[in-house]
Amino acid sequence: MSDPSRAEDLVSGLCSGLRHRMLYFEGHPEVRTCSDQVARALHALLGESGKDLFFLGAAHGRLLHEGRYLIGSTILGRRLVELLQRLHSGGLLLRAGLEAAEVAALFEVSVLTRGPTEGLEASRALLRERNVRHIELSPPYEDVGWFGQFLYDRDEGGGVPAGGDAELAPIYQSLFDTVDVTHGRAASGTQIDVDGARGTIERLLGAANGSFTDILRLVRYPDYDAYTVGHSVRVALLSVMVGQRLGAEPDFLIELGAAGLLHDVGKARIPEAILYKTGPLDADERRTVSQHARLGAQILLEQRGASPLAVAAAFGHHLRNDRRGYPETRPWAVSHRVTSLIQVCDVFEALTAVRPYKPALTPRCAYEIMLSESGSYDPGALRAFVSALGLYPPGSRVQLSGGERALVLAAGDDLARPLVQITHAASGDEIPVADRPVLDLGSPQAARISVANLLLESRAAA
Repeated sequence: MSDPSRAEDLVSGLCSGLRHRMLYFEGHPEVRTCSDQVARALHALLGESGKDLFFLGAAHGRLLHEGRYLIGSTILGRRLVELLQRLHSGGLLLRAGLEAAEVAALFEVSVLTRGPTEGLEASRALLRERNVRHIELSPPYEDVGWFGQFLYDRDEGGGVPAGGDAELAPIYQSLFDTVDVTHGRAASGTQIDVDGARGTIERLLGAANGSFTDILRLVRYPDYDAYTVGHSVRVALLSVMVGQRLGAEPDFLIELGAAGLLHDVGKARIPEAILYKTGPLDADERRTVSQHARLGAQILLEQRGASPLAVAAAFGHHLRNDRRGYPETRPWAVSHRVTSLIQVCDVFEALTAVRPYKPALTPRCAYEIMLSESGSYDPGALRAFVSALGLYPPGSRVQLSGGERALVLAAGDDLARPLVQITHAASGDEIPVADRPVLDLGSPQAARISVANLLLESRAAA
């Protein structure tokens, strides 16, 4: 069985290429880079697995590989799912020998097929016309000829994903869909479903059962080109997590989470070429981006049911506690505590996430930067945030001093000593899920054990 993270990386290249081809012309350097990335990733993956083909399936609106949903890629790979739906296909079969030009041809087909083709055979003909020999379209998942049922080993689930993260995937997906749809409607000037954002957070709270460990672990960025959406989701999750740690009532948590989901809605009116620029912004571009806070508040003021908290968060999440930042305000203006909290979550998330122009920083580095910026943050909001997350946020993966690897479950009273679940022995062997011990590093029994390293994923911040 291949490493799921390798599959996620390959799919990330496909997702990036589809987005870049929408933004740029055929043969653009960004499109060529993504085409090369996919071809190289496939070569590395097949070399590692000893196989000569890779099948990426699509079923019920989600992506899967080897009988398991690719949670991260499904969340941010909706364009790929939609392309497969237009092509009447249930997946892509990628064969050894795939060339970058063939991947680029697939990207070209994605912009040529704005609507559904006449059928699977017509879609296959589009690829043949462009000399694509190493990519084959599978029949739909519901079809008896779906490739997945012939490629999975019996012990790999037979292509029927179930259990664990897959059962929670619709909740995660709904968070991203809420932000994506909201930004799309804001860009076109149509009404935003503010109550829908509240409903999404309410379902999240029910699914979380008081623990955000799995959610923060799974909400990552397989494709940083979609970071605007993922950023808002993660800010909402961080805000609700801190609010819950402070003992806030459920109704307030719902409003807080909805404000987090909607805080960057003004970016829907900022040109994508600026939002996704891989290099530094010039002065004019920075001024353009800075308009998103004012635009976001204006958009929300025009919506039915938008709460004052959401409007305040959209307007003020780039205002410093000492009143510097943007937009410009009157001296008598006062920030709401929700705005102060979302500002802290917004900055921390931006520092610890991959961006087109920078790698991720560790939480410790992010805290050091934030604490060095005197006057920037409300002291109470920053203190509550650090207390809730600790140095190793829930969902982080760490290596312990004895060599074991563990998943962080919750922050402890000592910021450097969280509650963890050991997932791998010091030898590197994975521990069966049912046998994984939970260890409180703040307890006397664990006094000689500490966190040695934070393990950052290649596609996201911890």
